[in-house]
Amino acid sequence: MKPEIMAVLAIIAGGALGGLVRSWICTRLSGARGIAVVNTTGSLALGVMAANVAPGSLVWLFLATGVLGAYTTVSSFALNTVQMWQAGGHARAVANVAGSVMLSVAAVALGFWLGGL
Repeated sequence: MKPEIMAVLAIIAGGALGGLVRSWICTRLSGARGIAVVNTTGSLALGVMAANVAPGSLVWLFLATGVLGAYTTVSSFALNTVQMWQAGGHARAVANVAGSVMLSVAAVALGFWLGGL
């Protein structure tokens, strides 16, 4: 099978699995608790993977892009922030956190407002 097709299948399979696991956890731990568990465990898993798995490999595409991509997107944000910090961009990392959180909260509020029109 062609490598491009294998990559797509790895992402699809991982995404299906990640979405199911997220749903299972969030139906058992409602509200912020479920989201916090998902985001924290997803971030931890992505950190472990980033230290041990080659980006772009089939394992990376299945687990990081597929499973964790569907499980939680905050893990990608957290990894990016840590990488900024490790590269010496401390102010940039802090601004990334503050900006991302404020923009995300504002976007949700805007979405609620737009949805109510």
